[in-house]
Amino acid sequence: MGNRLKGFWILFLFVSIQTFAQKAIPEASKQLVTDLSNVLSVDQKAQLENKLVAYDDSTSTQIAILLVPSTDGKDPYDYAMDVAKSWKIGQEKKNNGVLIFVATTDRKIRILTGRGIEDRLPDAICKRIINRILKPTFKQGAYYEGLEAATDEMMQRASGAFVNDEGPDGGGDVPLVFIFLIIFIIFSIIGKIINRNNRGGGNNNRGGGMFFPPIFFGGNGGGNDWGSGGGGGFGGFGGGSFGGGGAGGDY
Repeated sequence: MGNRLKGFWILFLFVSIQTFAQKAIPEASKQLVTDLSNVLSVDQKAQLENKLVAYDDSTSTQIAILLVPSTDGKDPYDYAMDVAKSWKIGQEKKNNGVLIFVATTDRKIRILTGRGIEDRLPDAICKRIINRILKPTFKQGAYYEGLEAATDEMMQRASGAFVNDEGPDGGGDVPLVFIFLIIFIIFSIIGKIINRNNRGGGNNNRGGGMFFPPIFFGGNGGGNDWGSGGGGGFGGFGGGSFGGGGAGGDY
């Protein structure tokens, strides 16, 4: 009886330890980019970190990246959700956090979005970012390139600055060059009208020129300057919550 009871407790402790090991997640990071898989170089990690910190500073939207080797048998969605809820990514009242979770050995990807940003980054968009950006680059081992491009698109969409949109499964892009071409034609016509009205008489063809708005010559033409300047480091996660939005995939 004693040996049987001892065996029961040993089995109970073993199962408890295994369960705890499976459920363990990393402690809340002091950075927005946490690479426990060591697939990013020091410079690559710093560039991503600087960009995401600058975006957090200017918009309060927090995009966090976590790369781990494996979830140790735990479902990737549950693992990522535990991280998102434990770390409290995003701001408390805005719930505008995003988690890009990658298990490099398991080859699993998960994007989770806070409730306050699901309208800008709906599930279909997250799935498209995984399928079109993260999967192809990760398959080639280009983790930095994939994360750089994915976070760029996320930041543009979250800020309402993404122009080239389409249906959930592709097709129907409106190239940016066509939009600028239309603007160019409109201002060309306006320029000719202004030039004609300003002529002082005679056959003065010298100014026949066109009117170009400042947007065509740089300035503050809507470029992406996140991470281009200095600034302080990451100030910590702000208490955001998650409701289950996002997408996942394998690579």
